[in-house]
Amino acid sequence: MNPALRPDATLAEFLVARARGASDGRLVADVLLGAATALGIAVWRPTGWLSIGAAALALAAFGLWGIVDREVGDRAAATRPRRTLRLLQVARAGVLIVGSCSAVVAVFAALAVALGTWIS
Repeated sequence: MNPALRPDATLAEFLVARARGASDGRLVADVLLGAATALGIAVWRPTGWLSIGAAALALAAFGLWGIVDREVGDRAAATRPRRTLRLLQVARAGVLIVGSCSAVVAVFAALAVALGTWIS
């Protein structure tokens, strides 16, 4: 547990702290593993493929968000063109949306598999 993180931190704060505390290699591994798994699951399509694929895509988005967030931090401190910084901020927001939607799809798809079809 990160000692700088409050005990009552939200899930978003926890994920931000994990991404910012991870090494560059770990974030790249998250992106590669998540993207490769999502692609493999999309091609293979086993039972519950949507929940597994969406969770893998959320992992890839987590790693990519961490990488882009570091670039935003580096470029905000430097005297670089503001246009590049703005594009990186938009990319970070886009990755956040993709990752959040993927996580929601993963949860609901897992529930759909677990519940099955109920006839009342």
